[in-house]
Amino acid sequence: MAQYGRRRLTARGRDRKSARVTAALVAADDDNEQRHDTLGLAGTSPAIRRLRAEIAALGRSGFRAVLVQGESGVGKEVVTEALRRSSSRATGAFEIFDCPAVPEDHLESELFGTTRGAFPGALDKPGALERGHGGTIFFDEIAAMRREHQAKVLRVIEGKGFRRVGGSRVVSVDVAVIAAAHEDLTSLAAAGVFRHDLYYRLIRDGALQIPPLRERPEDVPILARQYLASACGDPAPRLEPAAALLLAGYGWPGNVRQLHTVLRMALRLQPDVIDAVVVQDVLRRFDRSPHPARPADATVGLIAEAPPRAPERVATDFHAITARTQRQLLLDAFEAAAGNKTAAGILLGFHLSPGEEPVSAPVLTDGRRNLALRKFRYWCARLGVNDAVVRRAPGRRFAGAPE
Repeated sequence: MAQYGRRRLTARGRDRKSARVTAALVAADDDNEQRHDTLGLAGTSPAIRRLRAEIAALGRSGFRAVLVQGESGVGKEVVTEALRRSSSRATGAFEIFDCPAVPEDHLESELFGTTRGAFPGALDKPGALERGHGGTIFFDEIAAMRREHQAKVLRVIEGKGFRRVGGSRVVSVDVAVIAAAHEDLTSLAAAGVFRHDLYYRLIRDGALQIPPLRERPEDVPILARQYLASACGDPAPRLEPAAALLLAGYGWPGNVRQLHTVLRMALRLQPDVIDAVVVQDVLRRFDRSPHPARPADATVGLIAEAPPRAPERVATDFHAITARTQRQLLLDAFEAAAGNKTAAGILLGFHLSPGEEPVSAPVLTDGRRNLALRKFRYWCARLGVNDAVVRRAPGRRFAGAPE
């Protein structure tokens, strides 16, 4: 009898805990909507509160350079905008420089500007740094920038001048630099891909680390309702508490960007009210996520009642297979080159610039050799094969090596 009584109390305790979690999620969401933070960073988790405090402190003290790091889709641009708006440069110019999107051979002219006659068709044109004078420039994914360009950016941050492409006049600008990266710049600097001096200069005034969404599940319903309100207007579609709990319990490998995608898909199925069934149906399509869902205690019953999830993760994950193939190519090239990283980069075609047609016997200038070495080191660091490259014994032939 006593055992039965204990079971009943345990069940009541679980019910009370489920009710508290649900009430907390909904109450926190309503409270956040009523007191929306001026920085635009929604959430009530300790991590997001701490991030807002760090941004506010940087804005008050002023900054010359700040590094923002976090996984893809976590909201680095939102944090950058919040940091800019909290600073004294809020009304100044704001330039966004997307480093991976600019071709390598155009990066210098886009960044520093051009002088008429510098090359056929060149005009007097200010670059992103000049356009950002008096304000802020945001370098998105700065790890994609070449080392020689990194050195020139470092000079600008330190208050030194630069010259436009083809020009002789030294240009000085007053800009605050915010740089973002989804990769670990410490590791890239250790691998020689990213300049140590630029890395330390970027973090001197501040380094903001944005936590992934899976580490702050209490923020998920808040972000979800905020997105529904902005996407659909007033009245916004209603997100049922059970659906909010399911969203909070998911792993979110794609972070906030993936959350918005899930909500867009759910809106197509239920434009007025989003319930747990439709959320479970949409999340089932993302079951091959590398980050498993970690539901709170209160979500376990809801998940059990929802339609069954898809089978176990299949072995046809496109990104995993691609990365595995790339790692193998790097290792094979390193072996074929008898441990010479420059030669391995040349075997892989890293000595050619993007869009350049491969030829049977390109002129291997010092510039091409340095490009091959840099790119080989970069991909080793990006794919995490540095230790494997060091341990790998040369000897096996690379399929692309010349006879």
